[in-house]
Amino acid sequence: MTTLTPRPLLILICLAALAIPAQGQVFGPDDRLEDGLLRDALEYAADNDVDPVEAQRRLELQPVIGALDGKLATDEDASYAGLFIQHQPEYRVVVLFTDEFARDRLSQHLGGSALRDLVVVRRVQHSLRQLHADQSAARFLAGQLGVRADAGIDIPGNRAELYVLDRAELDDGLDARSMDLPASVNVVQVDELSAVEADIYGGLPLRTCTSGFSVKRTSNGTKGISTAAHCSNSQTYSGTNLPYQSGAYYSQYDVQWHTAPGFTVVNRIRSSCSTCTRSITGTVGRSSQSVGNYVCKQGKTTGYTCGYITDKSYQSSSPSTATATYIRVSRSGVDLSSGGDSGGPWFNGNNAYGIHHSGIGNDATYMAINYISVLGVSVLTN
Repeated sequence: MTTLTPRPLLILICLAALAIPAQGQVFGPDDRLEDGLLRDALEYAADNDVDPVEAQRRLELQPVIGALDGKLATDEDASYAGLFIQHQPEYRVVVLFTDEFARDRLSQHLGGSALRDLVVVRRVQHSLRQLHADQSAARFLAGQLGVRADAGIDIPGNRAELYVLDRAELDDGLDARSMDLPASVNVVQVDELSAVEADIYGGLPLRTCTSGFSVKRTSNGTKGISTAAHCSNSQTYSGTNLPYQSGAYYSQYDVQWHTAPGFTVVNRIRSSCSTCTRSITGTVGRSSQSVGNYVCKQGKTTGYTCGYITDKSYQSSSPSTATATYIRVSRSGVDLSSGGDSGGPWFNGNNAYGIHHSGIGNDATYMAINYISVLGVSVLTN
């Protein structure tokens, strides 16, 4: 007698397996050993109501399907109209051609492929080559009319699509110039067009240091990113220059800030992992920070580490005019500072505490966040 494991229990077993490290491997408290394909298969299984084994089989076929797509686009260019994966109600690979003899040619491409029993062939009107040409033509015409538009290709629908904010504006422009869109083009009115989204925030790797907190100029609201003043004034993020605005490196100050053209400045910091962020919604000044406070930081070299305030009146040897206002943090056995961490954010929960200043062995110091006001900026908290 065969006993079948219910799917919910099977998913739990698979998830548990993801959390068990291989023998002999030791991980820190924030490490996760993850079988990427299995984890994705569990998500797919839940989304498509199939068991994880079937889900993983389907995901393993995707590179094979992609290779077939590329080969047909090259070898069958005149009649190939693309393919798509059908997930429901049955899992199929639907291949589109414009001519009736393509089915026979396709069998030669499949050979003994694992896809042979999954492929369905359909005949359509427009080749993929034609759809690409019509897409480009439609996008060009919209541009000539001064109409902002995105464009795409709907493979299952065998049509090019032009996305506009106002269909009437496009139609009026075409009528005024006696123009027509290609026959394969479907115009779709949408609420918004694509927009480049590239965020910048605290805890990210800059050219020589780490970004601190997002800031805004008090006088006019101009937004930017902070770091330590002892870092180079010439900073970049992801290859893009961040124009220097101002800085202060004396007495209690070690801070500079830069604008970030091309990026969206948001009130977040990276924390705890390479893809983890948290919002910064408040600040805690030096007077409200106490010895024994538990605080954390993010640096591009040592990453996310936490420790305890041991001194809030530390006087650093650099700058030479440093006052006894820097805050020292320590935690036994944990390296809190290394080259490149300078400028990074110190925080607790969703509150900004300071900007990384220096290292003393494994200990670290930071400038209290309230001193950022010397630059005429404040921490972005919404």
